Amino acid sequence: MAEKRFGHAVSGPVTLSRTPHSWVALIEGDTVPVERSEAADGSVEWTFNFFDQGRFVGHQANARSRIRGHWIQPPGPVQNHSYATPLDFAAFDDGAGYRGTIVPYVQEVTLNIPLIAETGDIAGVDQRYRTFLRERERNLGMWFRIETVDVVGKDLRFRNADGELLATGRSAERGERFSMVFPRFGETLDFTRRGRDAAPTFYPRRSATPVTKLYRPADVADGWQTAEPDSTGLNADLLTELVASIAASDPGGLREPYIHALLIAHRGRLVMEEYFHGYDRNQPHDSRSAGKTIGSALLGIALHKGIFQSLDTPVYPLFGGVERFANPDPRKRLITLRHLVSMSSGLDCRDDNPDSPGNEDTMQSQDAQPDWYRYALDLPMVSAPGDSSFYCTAGINLIGGALQRTTGVSLLRFFQENFADPLEIPYYQMNLSPTQDAYMGGGIRLRPRDFLKLGQVYLDGGVWKGRRLVSQEWVRQSAAAHSAMNQPGDYGYGWWRQTFDVDGRSIDTYFASGNGGQMLFVVPDLDMTVMIQAGNYSDGRTRNAFRDRIMGSFILPAAIARN
Repeated sequence: MAEKRFGHAVSGPVTLSRTPHSWVALIEGDTVPVERSEAADGSVEWTFNFFDQGRFVGHQANARSRIRGHWIQPPGPVQNHSYATPLDFAAFDDGAGYRGTIVPYVQEVTLNIPLIAETGDIAGVDQRYRTFLRERERNLGMWFRIETVDVVGKDLRFRNADGELLATGRSAERGERFSMVFPRFGETLDFTRRGRDAAPTFYPRRSATPVTKLYRPADVADGWQTAEPDSTGLNADLLTELVASIAASDPGGLREPYIHALLIAHRGRLVMEEYFHGYDRNQPHDSRSAGKTIGSALLGIALHKGIFQSLDTPVYPLFGGVERFANPDPRKRLITLRHLVSMSSGLDCRDDNPDSPGNEDTMQSQDAQPDWYRYALDLPMVSAPGDSSFYCTAGINLIGGALQRTTGVSLLRFFQENFADPLEIPYYQMNLSPTQDAYMGGGIRLRPRDFLKLGQVYLDGGVWKGRRLVSQEWVRQSAAAHSAMNQPGDYGYGWWRQTFDVDGRSIDTYFASGNGGQMLFVVPDLDMTVMIQAGNYSDGRTRNAFRDRIMGSFILPAAIARN
């Protein structure tokens, strides 16, 4: 196993202090100037930059309130885009200064390379091992497809199935330690031999002791009421069998299920919370495209608040009109918010087609146009709005731009005040576009218990603990069939739809879905919502298989058994 943290992520206490003529921020022993501007309504905007290692952008409702905002850290070698994390400041000494604490997204990697010795003599090779790479955050083994390692003296040669040399290493202590320049990062990583108890990211659990009981999730004052699973009517034996099977699974290949978290809320209570591969409840997890559903929820919030009067609001007028953008086409005037959220805009942004100019990977890898809202609006049309549907990340992200243009408030602030705050989510890691706008195409990192709250909001008709976020009609419409991605009626407004056949009973569900196995299920008929998070990135076959097994063979039957 090799573990490496990349770069220095600024973290820790921050103090804003008043000087005779200005304000300064003190971080890690250094001070930098702070820009502070007051508006006519008494609100105050605060910003400061810290030596290109991060910057703060915040808002203060009035001179007596807390300063609320975000710490924005620059891209790094692991993630090539910026991240924003919440950063609030509280006053001290009657407003003479403010104190806060930076909790950044730390860019690090843990790689696991098991070595299985092959028997028989191989010319010119001291020892050959079969192997593969497991890495929980990005599943890097899917592109670094090592299958064998040849040891020749102190040299290690990593090859793929075709015998192609992918990388070389150097043994420092045979059988115990070696180093390798990993191609993805261009840096040397040091690997050491680990036992099960010291390899939590490789094995599902450190201990091989069988799981025989599920414990009630902890009460941690995050808004969830918790209970034992059998107290709400679930079959705890069936759920215990599921957790036991995951905990005992053998990480014997690249395509084995890589479950990280499994949570269930039933009848309004959190009844199961299990983590694997070194995760815990305090670690934010990459949502990938499941984060698109949050973009849809923000649209529902805006409609409920009257920010948009209708889902049929035309999109281009919000950005200054069609004439401001490339590829003029009269059909662009017909694109509405409804088309964006149902992925039926007609813009050429087909993520399943690498030749599409609006393909998400193409958009993110180009640097000619850093404004991804303009990039999407510049795209040519391939069909009339509403005529066809195809998976279009750029369109969902464009909803965020529409919100910013309409409210005049940054999407980061809108998300914090209208989504995170009411759902009692104090911490998250929001990925940003090159223009530092919150990205609604997916990838926000949330703690699993916090993401599960979104499912409960929709299950309860748009309400969290008595506070309405979205209308009941929005929930109904979001879960309804509006588009056909893989089959007729399988997509709503940012939610996928799936029906499970369990013991002859059809159970309708709708769910947020992201690469790797990020899935938030809402099951209205069983008063249940389920959060699954996993690391099988770029491996849809494995993800779909464990999705259907976990839901169809264990979780839904556990609810039906006593329903």
